Amino acid sequence: MERKELLENIAPCSLMCYTCGGYKNGAICKLAGELSGYLEGMYEFYEKHSGPEQKSYLERFQIFQEELTRMGEAGCGGCRNGEHNGCSIRGCFLLECVKDHEVDFCGECPEFPCDKVHSIFEEEVYLQWLEGGKRIREAGAEQFWEERRRVPHYAGYKKGLEE
Repeated sequence: MERKELLENIAPCSLMCYTCGGYKNGAICKLAGELSGYLEGMYEFYEKHSGPEQKSYLERFQIFQEELTRMGEAGCGGCRNGEHNGCSIRGCFLLECVKDHEVDFCGECPEFPCDKVHSIFEEEVYLQWLEGGKRIREAGAEQFWEERRRVPHYAGYKKGLEE
């Protein structure tokens, strides 16, 4: 993958825009849109061929279709894009910070890991930032992409809930 594509799909903090539900060029948006297309007309088919005992299923299916459509309409252009509509991490300054340090990722910065970042991230995200930055520093952004592009974006929250 070319560096330009890496920069579009991996945020400066090493979080994967590509696997984020808000990223319009990401896996979730693209796959939701594709699946939504394949399901077109399915509700009407089930409605026509189902009896009253399947009413609950039809209601759940309709909600699923609505959510899938919503997921396929993500609006964020990514952290480095002019269409970026605001990160879900309030007060994020990392795009400006990496530019100021003339690097593309926090992990490439000679000051990484810095203390400034802990104040903007909750613990799960901070740990992802730390791990991602270290991995980019060790193996490079290309290898990091190959390792992380299929890892669920929100997996850290699930792990945190299970402990």
